Amino acid sequence: MEALISQNIEVLDFLKARFERDQEMVGRLADEADPLKAMGLWGEFWQRTASDYATEMSKLATSMTSIAERAVRTATEEGEAIAKATSGK
Repeated sequence: MEALISQNIEVLDFLKARFERDQEMVGRLADEADPLKAMGLWGEFWQRTASDYATEMSKLATSMTSIAERAVRTATEEGEAIAKATSGK
């Protein structure tokens, strides 16, 4: 349970940072009078956005793998304990 809460905090921190970058980008685009420079900003923004999301998805995949492994291990241990208790050994 603690791992899931930590994962949720990580996701919320990521989203907060992304929304702040999105907001900053809107301001930079609004201030840019040169269309070519605006397109450059736009391209850089999307490259960074794609990279940020790819990095975050990798972190989440690693976290979910760890959580799933712990869940399987716990379920196996509990199943073995129940089997042992019901067999009278």
